[in-house]
Amino acid sequence: MTSMRILGWKSEGLRCPDHAIDCTKDDGSPHEVTLIQMPNGTGKTTTLELLRAAVSGAAEAESWDGSKIRTFQKKGMNRSHGEFEVRLLLNSSRVTVIMSFDFENGRVAYRTTRGDGQVDGFDPPVEFLRYMNPNFVNFFIFDGELAHNLLDREHVHAEAVVENLFQINALRTVASKVGEYWSSRTRNVSATEERGLTRRQNKLRNLEDRLSFLTRERSVLLQEQVEKSAQLAKYQARYENEIKKQKERAQRFDEAKSKADALKGRAREEALEVLDMMRDPHALHPVFAQALYDLKVGLDRVKLPETAAREFFKELAEEDECVCARPIDDDVRAIILERSEQYLGSDDVSLLNAMKVSIGDAVGVSAFQPERVLDSRLRVLEEIVALRRDADNELEELRLEAEMDPQVKQARDEIERLEAILGKLETALAKFENVDDKLPDDRTFGIAVIEKRISEAETKLAEATQTMELKAKRDILIDIVTRAHARAKDLITTELVNQANSRITDLMPNNRLAIDRIDQCLVLEGQEGGSVGETLSIAYAFLSTLFHRSDQEIPFVVDSPAGPIDLAVRPEIAKLVPKLTGQFIAFTISSERAGFVSPLMLASQSGVQFLTVFRQGDQGLDRVVRTFPGHEETSDGFVVPGDIFFSDFQLETEEAS
Repeated sequence: MTSMRILGWKSEGLRCPDHAIDCTKDDGSPHEVTLIQMPNGTGKTTTLELLRAAVSGAAEAESWDGSKIRTFQKKGMNRSHGEFEVRLLLNSSRVTVIMSFDFENGRVAYRTTRGDGQVDGFDPPVEFLRYMNPNFVNFFIFDGELAHNLLDREHVHAEAVVENLFQINALRTVASKVGEYWSSRTRNVSATEERGLTRRQNKLRNLEDRLSFLTRERSVLLQEQVEKSAQLAKYQARYENEIKKQKERAQRFDEAKSKADALKGRAREEALEVLDMMRDPHALHPVFAQALYDLKVGLDRVKLPETAAREFFKELAEEDECVCARPIDDDVRAIILERSEQYLGSDDVSLLNAMKVSIGDAVGVSAFQPERVLDSRLRVLEEIVALRRDADNELEELRLEAEMDPQVKQARDEIERLEAILGKLETALAKFENVDDKLPDDRTFGIAVIEKRISEAETKLAEATQTMELKAKRDILIDIVTRAHARAKDLITTELVNQANSRITDLMPNNRLAIDRIDQCLVLEGQEGGSVGETLSIAYAFLSTLFHRSDQEIPFVVDSPAGPIDLAVRPEIAKLVPKLTGQFIAFTISSERAGFVSPLMLASQSGVQFLTVFRQGDQGLDRVVRTFPGHEETSDGFVVPGDIFFSDFQLETEEAS
């Protein structure tokens, strides 16, 4: 088991007021629950962003350009440098990560202190690196956006964090290593014909490079398709909502849309029935009907099919006596068999009988009747299509009327733009499904074709290097590991969903919200999302289940833990907080205390650490603060411990300086 705890942090010369936070008790162990009250404008967002960057390492800050870095500079001061330091407890080791900001040159440098001393760069213990990266850190140090993003394919991949946390992705690594082992053996084994071996190795390597290129390109396009589809769904919903804002227009729009949808369904059903009728030639023109009728009359005139079939005479020839009781000798038997060829077989008889019945059913008594029936159905279809066209026009007029609203027009324009992009993406993705195997490797885009060629090239290389048996073992082992990965992921995600849904029911018993599955993001049953409070509650339920089920103890740092949640639900969230992880740190404002702080204090057996951080400037408040024991004063801010000051503090917002 690995354990990560935040012991505290310090900020100097940055956009938030200078402050130092200590999350430890007198014995040096971290508090299980810490509430930090900071008015809007004090720097909550900045502090969260700095915490994420410090714990994520250089991979996060290296993506910042000079202008981004300079946004962290304290306003109104000409300090060229700033520093943010976070102190961590990783298992039993104390690790300090320092971010040094150079605002003049637009750079951030990392230093890490652990063990014997300090080193340049981001250098935590290696076993924590898979947790200390931007993708994973966002799941335990997050603002209010994460709750929404957990349900949005465009932003986060809940599936990926499950794989990392439960180390399921180690199975992918095993499969990769198995493949690499066989590849190394084929490189180290000499063939009878060295030149032929090199050619086969190069062939396989080029195919693998081609597959890797195609897979990456398709993955990029698929991800873009997912993102654009999600954006399209949002704009379509926004478009419909904007149209429905006016009650009268909304009612007319709903009625017109229902009418158009109903007529569209009727037109489709009628068109399918007409197409079925048009498959019969006799319904298209009387000439075909008359020809079929004449065929039936002709069969009747020549008395076909006859009542006796060829099989009757062949069976009779095998008897000793005829039906007339005369004996059948060899001469008579030969004559019967010879003359049986003049009769139709039983299959022919059945076919002709079926033909005559079908012709009678289809044509009826008049060669013109089928055409009249088809013409009648075509007229009905034309009427329905005309009605549908009128309904579509009415709906379009309502849309055009609504689009006079700039918000509606913007949504409509965005929908058209996204639909065009998705059309191009669909075309671009289609080439990867191409099964044409006649093109050379470098011009082949069909992934299945390249995979087949790789399999063939591997077999030829295995033959040349006498590693066929090893290749067979590799294939079996990779298949086992791949199936184990899929099964493990399915079982773990299913269990997580069930446990998270149980927590959701406890939190919101009357909302009927539930997670259906984890497919990149969290997919809800029967809907795309809920209210802000519902979404945050779902996020808590999922993340608490996730952290509780894993073998890793990870802190949970969140902005506004109960702000958008209804007062009736806040106590339930407060009861859940101490069970989330071993350490919970939350940033709040005074309006979020109601219905949350008191239940939290009751639920937390080890107590709650209360801190209030705010900027200097209110002279009356500043004088009061200086009378409180334990307060810390910096050049532009205060940090005040204790629940008394925390509960009495009423400053909601302050001007950033």
